[in-house]
Amino acid sequence: MKTGRLLKFHRPGGEVQAYLYRDGAGFRASIYLVAKDASGSNEALQRVSADSEAAVEAAVRAFVDERFPR
Repeated sequence: MKTGRLLKFHRPGGEVQAYLYRDGAGFRASIYLVAKDASGSNEALQRVSADSEAAVEAAVRAFVDERFPR
């Protein structure tokens, strides 16, 4: 089991969640939409990887802001 941290973004269409974790020498994140109508898929919307946790978090935030504006 991986351990990491969960970022939550409250948006009009539901909540976007990103799970960030270390994977070997790098970092990864999987981004999910938790829809208000509960018809969401268990599939990740996007997966991100980079050499640093800060780079992964920046990519996650950019993806969420672009795809799910406030």
